[in-house]
Amino acid sequence: MGIFFTEQFIEYLQYQRKLSPHTITAYKSDLLEFINFIEEKFEIQKSEEINNDMVRSWASELIENSLEPVSVRRKVSTLRSYFKYLQKETILEKSPITNVPQLKVAKKLPVVISYESINSIFDNKPIDSGYNESLNHIVICILYGTGIRRAELIGLKESNIDLEQRQIKVLGKRNKERIVPITMELAEQILWFIEIKRNTGIISDNLLVTIKNEILYPGYIYNVVKKTLTLHQVNGKRSPHILRHTYATRLLQNGAELLSVKELLGHSSLASTQVYTHVNIEDLKKIYKKNHPKQ
Repeated sequence: MGIFFTEQFIEYLQYQRKLSPHTITAYKSDLLEFINFIEEKFEIQKSEEINNDMVRSWASELIENSLEPVSVRRKVSTLRSYFKYLQKETILEKSPITNVPQLKVAKKLPVVISYESINSIFDNKPIDSGYNESLNHIVICILYGTGIRRAELIGLKESNIDLEQRQIKVLGKRNKERIVPITMELAEQILWFIEIKRNTGIISDNLLVTIKNEILYPGYIYNVVKKTLTLHQVNGKRSPHILRHTYATRLLQNGAELLSVKELLGHSSLASTQVYTHVNIEDLKKIYKKNHPKQ
């Protein structure tokens, strides 16, 4: 491979921009894919030789290979960040990514779990069950009752839970803390779980740990959610994020302000939260279509 400063760019993402390992892996994969393409097709050996036609040629090939528009946009976005880094380091004077058209991506509305399925889940609280069943149940309770992210749930500490004030302190993206209120019912569920945890002989400030006192991992949370939602006949995607979507949507449906929901979810911008207003609009359309006398 020629001189393209890929490792330096990855280190910049990791240590200066402090992106997550998952995001860095995606950036690296996209960039190496592009470099392999231009080396093979255009036989260039260094970043200074990259031009706009090469970028457009790569984007066109991605489209011709039937790659989803959202994936093409992400890959092009990776190149924008890469060329901006090269400009910052004075390796390039000008970015070669000008005039690359942005593909339109249809917005996907978040999936929301029905009230019937949610009630079915919470009406089936495990009684006199083992530690694992209780752990799995509280995972669902907290995800739905707070809307926190999977990583935030894994990092939740007992010392960050105030059952008297009915609130939890969450460490979100970029180590930003926020306070999320919880209902009396959820506070009682958490207290119930902590008592079971203590009676099992597990002592850990991490709220959620395995019976071997090991911190939960992302795949564990995903499997618990998928299994539970499948058991209660939830169709479509069954991931932890669906519970976050449902939490936000129900808040808005019951009169919560968009700005308040933004703060509860820990979104950095209102644009991320606004997708939930589209869900409400779609619900209104269904009600209108069903009940309007001219329909």
